[in-house]
Amino acid sequence: MRLWPRSLAGQLIAVLLPVLAIAQITGFVISVDERVRAIRLAARDEFLTRTGSVARLLQSTPAADHKEIINGMTSVGVRFWLSDQPPSSAQAFREEAWDRLFATVPVSPTGEAPLGTFARNREASLLLSDDWIAPPPGDRKLPPDAHFTELDSRYGAGVVLKTINGLWLNGAFAKPYYGQIWQTQSIVSISLTAVLLSGLTFLIARRIARPMRQLAIAAEALGRGEEVKRIPEEGPDDIRSMALAFNVMQERLQRFVSDRTAMLAAIGHDLRTPITSLRLRAEFIKDCDEREKFLATLDDMQTMSEATLSFAREQAIGEPTRLVDVAALTESICEDLTELGRQVVFAEAGRTPHRCRPASLNRAIRNLIENAVRYGERAYVSTRSTDKVLQIIIEDDGPGIPAGQIEHAFKPFVRLESSRSRETGGSGLGLAIARTIARSHGGDVTLSNRLEGGLRAVIELPTADPSRHDRDRA
Repeated sequence: MRLWPRSLAGQLIAVLLPVLAIAQITGFVISVDERVRAIRLAARDEFLTRTGSVARLLQSTPAADHKEIINGMTSVGVRFWLSDQPPSSAQAFREEAWDRLFATVPVSPTGEAPLGTFARNREASLLLSDDWIAPPPGDRKLPPDAHFTELDSRYGAGVVLKTINGLWLNGAFAKPYYGQIWQTQSIVSISLTAVLLSGLTFLIARRIARPMRQLAIAAEALGRGEEVKRIPEEGPDDIRSMALAFNVMQERLQRFVSDRTAMLAAIGHDLRTPITSLRLRAEFIKDCDEREKFLATLDDMQTMSEATLSFAREQAIGEPTRLVDVAALTESICEDLTELGRQVVFAEAGRTPHRCRPASLNRAIRNLIENAVRYGERAYVSTRSTDKVLQIIIEDDGPGIPAGQIEHAFKPFVRLESSRSRETGGSGLGLAIARTIARSHGGDVTLSNRLEGGLRAVIELPTADPSRHDRDRA
């Protein structure tokens, strides 16, 4: 199972969403902690102020009303009581305070969370100092001799002070924890932010990826030798600069190929005149043997120039690419050569649609088959197609080529004497033209010797999804 997305939008979302989640959760935890601290600090200050108010109220009311006043001031997490003597120590006060506070905490309808929190805070308070400490600073109308102690780490507090009638007022405060940190509003907020961020990221990634995809399609088509229009120079500055560079590169390549082809055609054409002139002069050579050798050399030169001119003309035409069945094209070439008396065997193959320049590819295939028949007497032709490459395989029963001279055989006007006889004819351009045509389609031609004897020539062309190509061009 592939977890990492392949598209640009998917990768951006995959990166940004975890970062968003971490940032949101971190910020939420920090804000909740700060809010809880502020609330508990305000509640403790309110408790200390209330304690001062209770002490003054007890001093101004009859003793018969003191119990009712104490009960009225008690609430969840806040407890007041009167005693004749002060606590013996801060630890003794905390023990009694926790016993009284537990009585004010109701059982949560969803469980024992508040009581569990109180129990943990009570255990933690046993580690506190046994000494009283000064009350927190602030004007809360507490007498200067009031005893103060902390009850827990959540701003819980205890106060003991003496009233004018000789009784000791004891007050304890510790707020229990209710509910969950993750509230519905928080989950909705994070989910909504994630959806909005994903949508915005998708739009931005699509805006970036569209020109890049156009560039990739154009580069693939250019590599197959197709005529490619200028791609739109849009998007961010970096993408626009890349599209501009590709357009300039494409124009320069086309101009270079056009100039070289025109020069090659001019050379092939201009060679006709001096060759014809030399042929006329050769007729005046009296020595028959010398004249025949001279004319044979001129014939070779004329054959080379004609082949060069024919190839240059074919390149200059600029044949458009179209979708053809390469297997059917190859089979038709084999049938034509068979009708001419050549021994060519074609292995039946399924339909292999491929976008190419059919006339140009026809020449490359024909050159290789004719070479196989000329030097190996018999040619065996087949096609093979995979997801990545289309192969046209031509094999013969000839002598093959020495391994060290295989690449040398692709050079123009090269004929290997050890394996190819000059008497059979040929200009030495067949393999060079076939490889040039294959490479102009983004592929190549390779040669290898067969184990059972003979030579194997393979035209490899990169495959592409024809339907996708047509859809992208549309």
